[in-house]
Amino acid sequence: MRAPKLLLIASLLAIPQIYSSASAHTVIVSANPEENAILEVLPSVISITFAEELIDIGDSNSISVVDQAGSELALTKPLVSGSVLTSELSPKVEIGLFKVSYRAVAADGHVITGNYEFTVSSKAVAAEDVNPSEENSSLTGSENKLSIYLIISATLVVGGGLLLFFIWKRQ
Repeated sequence: MRAPKLLLIASLLAIPQIYSSASAHTVIVSANPEENAILEVLPSVISITFAEELIDIGDSNSISVVDQAGSELALTKPLVSGSVLTSELSPKVEIGLFKVSYRAVAADGHVITGNYEFTVSSKAVAAEDVNPSEENSSLTGSENKLSIYLIISATLVVGGGLLLFFIWKRQ
């Protein structure tokens, strides 16, 4: 009789651990140029830094930059150095909106994809003129997903604790 209760308790306590380890995918720490940045000239290098080391297997990692007309800009093959994915742009004088799309493989084998935009303008806007809501936007939805998993895990832990409390109180 006591063994099934202990098994149930152990199972309930293990569930949050399973969810938290399954949701531990890497996220972007920084990007250069940054999301929604307004630049005076097109950068010569696109660089994205992740929270976790990346692995380089064949063509598993990629960065592409597309201008507002939908034309892809020429990039070198992306280089992986630790947690940084970098690719060089061919020198061009262009202005407008650019979309950066990336694909990277983390050391744990999970694929991270996403995109963000930046603008090249002949009259770059001063930092104080940028809308604060744009500055706080995230590069991907990874942070939101992580928050949801943390809330679910916390709920399961509290629920499991309450269940244990009531089971022991009955005895």
